[in-house]
Amino acid sequence: MEDLAWVGDRIAIADLLARYCRAIDRRDVELLRTVFWPDSSVDYGGYKGSAMGFADQVMGALDAGYETTHHTILNSSVELDGDVAHLETYVHAYHLLKSHPGQPRRVWLFAGRYVDRHEKRGGEWKIARRVIVYDFDRIDPVYESRGAEAIAPFTQGRRDRSDASYGRD
Repeated sequence: MEDLAWVGDRIAIADLLARYCRAIDRRDVELLRTVFWPDSSVDYGGYKGSAMGFADQVMGALDAGYETTHHTILNSSVELDGDVAHLETYVHAYHLLKSHPGQPRRVWLFAGRYVDRHEKRGGEWKIARRVIVYDFDRIDPVYESRGAEAIAPFTQGRRDRSDASYGRD
């Protein structure tokens, strides 16, 4: 039974990381609040403080500077110790920068890691502390490789709860 509990904890932690990315990319502040404990702290470089304060502030900053974002979780090392987990999770975060007339579109790739302490309280895992570790970044021009006709049939991603991922048929 202990092995099953370990597997369940790992799945719950993986789901929590995915929920964080979804909250950021869909600009869902209510969902973002669900991944952190109320007393959590974060260090995002330019913001160091409470996770709830970060949640209040980040959506406006993302809306101001980017057309869209796409956070991708890569490999994650998880050390479980009872109701505490220490994680190092690699992340690539793509940010389509807002452009101005006459400027080319550009994408900023942030490559780094989330170094987290997760805690299980009342049977639920949430982030208790997060530090963003910067490894490298780059900004590249966006070359339109496919015309509007080629992408028109696709459902377009949205930065809010009107995104297709929120629909339930």
